[in-house]
Amino acid sequence: MYLRCRCFPCVTLLLLVALPLYSQTAPPGPGSPLTTIKTKVRLVLVDVVATNGKGEAVTGLHKEDFEVLEDGKPQTISTFEEHHGSPPVQIKLPAMPPHVYTNYPVTRTADSVNVLLLDALNTPTRDQVYVHSQMMKYLKAIPPGTRVAIFTLASRLRMLQGVTTDSSELLAVLNSAKAGPHPSGLLPSDAQTDANQRMIDFMIENSAGPGSAPKTMAQAAVDPINAMKQFLSDTAVLQTEQRIAITLQALQQLARYLAGVPGRKNVIWFSGSFPVGIFPNPDVPDAFTFTDSFQDDIRKTADLLTAAEVAIYPIAVEGLAPDSAFQANDKEIGEKRGQFALRDQVRDLRNAGVARDSNHSAMEELAKDTGGQAFYNTNGLNDALTRVINNGTRYYSLSYTPSNPALDGKYRRIQVKLLSGKDTLAYRRGYYADDLAAALASGQKPDSDPLLLLMGRNLPDYTQILYKIRVQPSDPQPPPSAARIGSNTDLKGPFTRYGVDFAIAAQDLTLEPTPDGARHGNIEIVLLAYDREGKPLNFVVTHGDVKLDAKLYASVRQVGLQIHKEIDVPKEYVYLRTGIYDLKSSTAGTLGVPLTDVTVPAAK
Repeated sequence: MYLRCRCFPCVTLLLLVALPLYSQTAPPGPGSPLTTIKTKVRLVLVDVVATNGKGEAVTGLHKEDFEVLEDGKPQTISTFEEHHGSPPVQIKLPAMPPHVYTNYPVTRTADSVNVLLLDALNTPTRDQVYVHSQMMKYLKAIPPGTRVAIFTLASRLRMLQGVTTDSSELLAVLNSAKAGPHPSGLLPSDAQTDANQRMIDFMIENSAGPGSAPKTMAQAAVDPINAMKQFLSDTAVLQTEQRIAITLQALQQLARYLAGVPGRKNVIWFSGSFPVGIFPNPDVPDAFTFTDSFQDDIRKTADLLTAAEVAIYPIAVEGLAPDSAFQANDKEIGEKRGQFALRDQVRDLRNAGVARDSNHSAMEELAKDTGGQAFYNTNGLNDALTRVINNGTRYYSLSYTPSNPALDGKYRRIQVKLLSGKDTLAYRRGYYADDLAAALASGQKPDSDPLLLLMGRNLPDYTQILYKIRVQPSDPQPPPSAARIGSNTDLKGPFTRYGVDFAIAAQDLTLEPTPDGARHGNIEIVLLAYDREGKPLNFVVTHGDVKLDAKLYASVRQVGLQIHKEIDVPKEYVYLRTGIYDLKSSTAGTLGVPLTDVTVPAAK
């Protein structure tokens, strides 16, 4: 199927008069954010937070104070800028004609944004309640002008509040039911774990009497106790793998959204456990020994976080972490025989210590590799938040062109040093020398639709690809007996057919030249309609090639790639999500609009 450029004179006029199309890939102007990694000619951007012995941000350093090395080789610092937490700059867009919308961002800043990620997928319910209370306490006294967004992670990523400086909006959304504790279906509770152990103990006590002969190897292989232990172990592994997959997908979605927000992004991740590292350990021969099945997703996540200039600040939500064996309410008195109580006490001490040390180690690696800082074994979550936001808005941006220009896909180690002084530096420790577009595209699984993952009702608008749409009821409307447009062919009741005219920034698409001067690309377009409760009503998915001859391509660069799509929806409140995905570069743009009451033309 080919998606050819069509001419819509009215849309073209709107583009020329109302708003020029801006490109995210245009060369940066004065005050514009630097591109992290470019295809072919790379400019590597490294954000550095310097702190003194008290953990306070160090300001006033200069370019000459820093040294940057890649794989041990000194690099020449191309640009240097100190950021002080300057207030955001609002962009006033020209007034839009009726029923015309754009995903062009209206806020631009050169400094930072703070994202609170409340993780219910990997966190026990009791700890979620504690985090919620600490968030409320902090937001009531948040410094004026602080830019904050709130996301939750449960079965999927949800945006509760986009980037705002209004603390009343943040408090209101945290007080809503959407932000409340959500039990994780993939994280066994302490009660479930204890119940499983009681079942095993019961089976052991009743499996043999005094004087029973030891089991042979053949008997042990079919022993129901061993079979149950293996089943419980396999279930735990499966649940962990599911949590890893959902967590990686959420981080990819979040990185895509944040890629359209200029400046440093401080993702403050509140969680009970961190099931996977994002970057490899370059000091071991096989960096993915325990995550073989997630290599593509981990690498893709790392590339997206790097390109989006994201620093992760993992915060363990359990507070001070005592050994469970010594908690006053851990076991009921007289619950078990003495030998089982002693065994469980030793087992709990061992398992809790291993799990805690492993989790804290993962937090440290995650923070170090992305330029953040880990916080654990503390009840001062409010103080941790204050430190993250204070330090995360005061940083230095260094960039350099690598002396090794090869895009060989290898992991490059970055080292930043101060030539004098003993201040501590936090910065991302490396990146993959990938052709970013090719690397992201190669990680796609054939059975997944990357754009549909970004089309959730509560997900933000993505701006890697900028575009405008005009949404209006078709004129005239089709008769009630007409075949429905969309996947929901059984759409019942009266319906309205809407036409959606896209004007897409050609500069944001990968349109490869051909010998005859034409351009060729491959994109996906999705329309997805929701009701008030977020239930999908109907959707249209189109994959196709874009082929433009030289003359048409010159026109498209001026007015945008224009494509017309249609969808049928019920005659009720509908929220329409639109999306575009470049299958060659793995970049996306999305935009959601409510279909308000308008005059619907009569049917044919």
